Amino acid sequence: GHVHFWTISCHRRLGFFHDDGMKRIVLDGLQTMRDRFGVCLVGYVVMPDHVHILLYPHPRGDDRPVPISALLQSFKQHVGFHGKQYLREHWRRHRSLWSEPLTRWATDAGAEKPIWMTRGYDFNIDRYETMREKLDYCHKNPITRGLADRAEDWPWSSYRFFEFGDATLIAMDWDGKFPVIT
Repeated sequence: GHVHFWTISCHRRLGFFHDDGMKRIVLDGLQTMRDRFGVCLVGYVVMPDHVHILLYPHPRGDDRPVPISALLQSFKQHVGFHGKQYLREHWRRHRSLWSEPLTRWATDAGAEKPIWMTRGYDFNIDRYETMREKLDYCHKNPITRGLADRAEDWPWSSYRFFEFGDATLIAMDWDGKFPVIT
């Protein structure tokens, strides 16, 4: 019955998600994972070099959780596959990516080309206060990192959904109640 708070970092902390097209692929990955497994998205933020995701890993009306490993694999594979397609197309058009470290990553002929670090951080949440703390952390992360002055100025998080009902990018499934039961 726990909510999970994931932190998933990019390979070598490279800024793959500096580009808005790549951020959209992350959101597509969340939507695809939700559609495939029926899990409840509680909150998120997409940062240039990592993502934070809060989710309740139970399909609606089912008290058995989907294994976290299956959810992570689905999400990371989606972003990896479609992200690399996007990067290849960007490379064909511009002959570079949006930063020198990414361009070096792209041109390293002998290296594998992972987008994600192998390991991430998965934190179980069993209290409302902790869930609010993690959600607030997500929404403040762009401010802390100097990417936005206010949470509402960073469209790549669930903040605008909760504050303004803005589901333009992706809607959240959480209604504010705890424990999260769908």
